[in-house]
Amino acid sequence: MHSDHWTEETRPTRRVDPDHGEDGDTVRHGRAASPAFGWLLGFGVLLLALVACGLWALYLLRGQIASAGPTPPPIIWTPTTAPSPTPPPTGTAEPIPTTSPDVAIGRYVQVAGTGGYGLNLRSGPGENYTRMDVALEGEVFIVTDGPTVSGASPTVSGGSQWWRIRDLENEEREWWAIANFLEPVDHP
Repeated sequence: MHSDHWTEETRPTRRVDPDHGEDGDTVRHGRAASPAFGWLLGFGVLLLALVACGLWALYLLRGQIASAGPTPPPIIWTPTTAPSPTPPPTGTAEPIPTTSPDVAIGRYVQVAGTGGYGLNLRSGPGENYTRMDVALEGEVFIVTDGPTVSGASPTVSGGSQWWRIRDLENEEREWWAIANFLEPVDHP
């Protein structure tokens, strides 16, 4: 009973191929591929995209979102009438001096009228020179040089008078000061 055709005597059996599972699903690295995994991955990517779009929309609309609280009323500007121009002075008026005529070389002066800010002492006669120190309100100095006019020539009005003054207690503290804040005083 042995035949030469052995295939006829075999019965079909259910075989398990190593690349296919029992239900015919593809097996990859020992696990069956699941369509649910693909759906979850797609949902996660979609969720991240929606979050990114929402943040971008908030960024673009940041100034248009109304804040809580009342809005201030608008400011309405109204024009005002301009002052009428004053006529130029007739004749040549003598400029009003802002410095005391009693300030002179060898006289004593006191810092006054600075409002407590003090007086800048400079390396030369003018605002463009380096500030070297500040003389406090009420300090007394002796005048050693001047007057020098800065900002204009001595014959043209508009310049400021500068005097070189020296501290009575510290002879190295000798700088230039504008005359507008120096008052003559008697010997201290």
